Amino acid sequence: MMFKKIAMTAPLAILALSSSMAFAAGEARHSISLVATVPENGFYVTPVDPDLVNKDQDMSPRIGSNTLTPLVGYFDVRNNNGSVHASVESTPMLYGGPNTIPLTVAFNGVTLTTTPQLVVGEQESDANYRATLNISAVGTNHPAADYTGTVAMSFDAVLPILTP
Repeated sequence: MMFKKIAMTAPLAILALSSSMAFAAGEARHSISLVATVPENGFYVTPVDPDLVNKDQDMSPRIGSNTLTPLVGYFDVRNNNGSVHASVESTPMLYGGPNTIPLTVAFNGVTLTTTPQLVVGEQESDANYRATLNISAVGTNHPAADYTGTVAMSFDAVLPILTP
């Protein structure tokens, strides 16, 4: 009787293993990496398109043009306890060998310098506010070269001025 159980169980076990092996041969697996940045509710300056700050931005001139293509991007800005000031950390330039091209950086219509200045007022920044970033080259007919550069900006949450 024991032999019959073993004799019947063995073919069933082989059948079960072979069917699960058939499923494994057609299986596909994927991993997706996820990240999330949850900004502080009171203050943030965040690009609408993360690629604006994560990838190189091409300012090459359009065919037939003698000016570099301006970069336009958008930031969501909030400071529910005051205004937002901004500055560039150094003079913005493109460098190509011995050649340089000065850049103009404007945030929300305000040309940035190395001195912090008001770019979004208290009332606008109290709710989610969308500000435009414009980076453009100064001048035209730049010498041929491969240019690179970085524009580093700093944003400050500024407390409101209290009047007694």
